[in-house]
Amino acid sequence: MLLHALTCLSEGTCLSFDRRNIYAYLSVKWRRAQFFCYPLIVAVAIRVVGAVWLFHLLSSDTGFHTQWMDANTNLIIGWSPIPVPSGSSNWLWLFNAYDSPHFPLIAMLGYAHPNYVYLPGYPALIRLTGLLTGNYWFGAFLVTQVFALASIVVFQLLAEEYMHQREALYATLVMSTFPYVSVFTTLSYSESVFLFFTISTWYLYKKGRVGTSSLLAGLASVTRIYGFAIVLPVLLDILKCRSYRKLFYLLIPVSFICSWLLFCFLSTGDPLVSWTDQKYWVFDSKSSLGQYVLSETLGGIKGSIVFNPAILVSVALFAFFVLKTWQVDRFLWAYAVSLFGALIFTTVNHLSLLRYFPFIFPIWLTLRVRNPFAVACCVAFFVPVILIFWLYNLSAIFIG
Repeated sequence: MLLHALTCLSEGTCLSFDRRNIYAYLSVKWRRAQFFCYPLIVAVAIRVVGAVWLFHLLSSDTGFHTQWMDANTNLIIGWSPIPVPSGSSNWLWLFNAYDSPHFPLIAMLGYAHPNYVYLPGYPALIRLTGLLTGNYWFGAFLVTQVFALASIVVFQLLAEEYMHQREALYATLVMSTFPYVSVFTTLSYSESVFLFFTISTWYLYKKGRVGTSSLLAGLASVTRIYGFAIVLPVLLDILKCRSYRKLFYLLIPVSFICSWLLFCFLSTGDPLVSWTDQKYWVFDSKSSLGQYVLSETLGGIKGSIVFNPAILVSVALFAFFVLKTWQVDRFLWAYAVSLFGALIFTTVNHLSLLRYFPFIFPIWLTLRVRNPFAVACCVAFFVPVILIFWLYNLSAIFIG
């Protein structure tokens, strides 16, 4: 074969054939790259346009200002004093609201009550990036944006495993521009990291890279409390295929969880302090949505119902998509249902459910949109909602 190739080169034959092959190969690669560029371009454009608009909107003669730059932030966050962005770094307040300041502060100052509720996956990445850049707040911003964009790419790769390439593109556009997904992967929250780790866990497992998949499952487990649920579809597939040797890989995420519990025990004497500290942040309801509905329906309504029906309707809509994942992948259905149920029966702030549900990534695999006009209409509708949600967060109006 080598002799034949050298002969072709010396005689000038096969050159046009090889050139055509190269052009065809590059053309295919370019068209494929374009499919992945579109959602990224849209996501970046929303962030840039939104940031410029909000910075202008929240600026006055005295300069740029948000609610979270006030002195009473100390009371909300529980740290005093707070090393906050200032001067030329003031623009970073565009990406910090409610829970987000806790993560860079943990990266800088370590854990203290009641912040054990924030698991170490995201703060550890901020710590690393902050050491490299010299600014932990910028590190939080950088980690969030990089993982947000990376999760878009990985989701599209995974979607192509279940549907046509163009349908995967449309599903990715809808997922990445859904207001709750876009806002909470733009602000410095752990959602973008969690989304990337969970999607990548399943995608890499399907590609046969069990070790790397298990490592990412471990990282997901120490990023959000319920991140360990991503192990379930992997476990079910291993049991179905009777590849019992692969079960040893699942010790990796177990070791991540055990390490965090050990750290909590050595630090506070309570290995479950992440759950204990949640009580500090409960300001409204004392029961989860599932507990509330069951007590009111099965036990009889004992008083006036103080519950927003719009939340129940939204939860029912997400429940429909969760159940629909059965048609996509039964193992992912088990993950989606278990995570949905866990959130229903553990989340005491009912409005937060609308923030958590969109990050159950299998629900977006149920979208099989073929009409580009319908996708364009969705994106056009989502963009102003994203900007409003973003503004509400910066104005200390709770949306989830």
